[in-house]
Amino acid sequence: MKENARNERGFTIVELLIVVVVIGVLAAIVIVAYNGITASARISKVQQDMSAVNKQILLYEVQNGSYPVTGGSMGSGGTVYMDSNCPLASGTVTAQWVPGLGVSLPQSDQELGGIGNGTGCYMYMSNGTDYVLSAWNVLPSPSTDTGYRRLGFRETTHSPQYYLCNHVNIGGGSYNINNDYYKRSVTYTNITSCNETPPAGA
Repeated sequence: MKENARNERGFTIVELLIVVVVIGVLAAIVIVAYNGITASARISKVQQDMSAVNKQILLYEVQNGSYPVTGGSMGSGGTVYMDSNCPLASGTVTAQWVPGLGVSLPQSDQELGGIGNGTGCYMYMSNGTDYVLSAWNVLPSPSTDTGYRRLGFRETTHSPQYYLCNHVNIGGGSYNINNDYYKRSVTYTNITSCNETPPAGA
């Protein structure tokens, strides 16, 4: 009888604690893996969005002889269009952030943030001859994969927005890769006159 009682005893507190800890560790691993997969999917969508819109811009140029115009020059005084999810007040915010395409355009994912986890936007600027299309400051970590160019726009904290070529302040200052807007963006352009030589350390 005593032997049966010994065999039927329950789990000890230590055993239960071990089970709880193991379940907690497994749950943490699953959550981290899920967050990583979600972030990767969002970045892939940004790259696909920019590629698809760029194809529409190139098609527009073939059909019309110029790129969709936002107004003014490419520098200060020109107009930058931004998607309707963009909270910046430094350009024209609209769902049709590339004018004249006649198609529904993707909008930026505000769950993604670039430098300092700051705001990123889909942005476009063109004088008809040159254009810059960018998912500007949307990548959560620096990248030189798809759409890496050393040209784009101003810091998202500055207003108004306009095109800048390989600017030292945008490119990470004295060089800090984490402050390099170019590596936090996916950019397409036809501009070939910009000297895109990266700074020392980049």
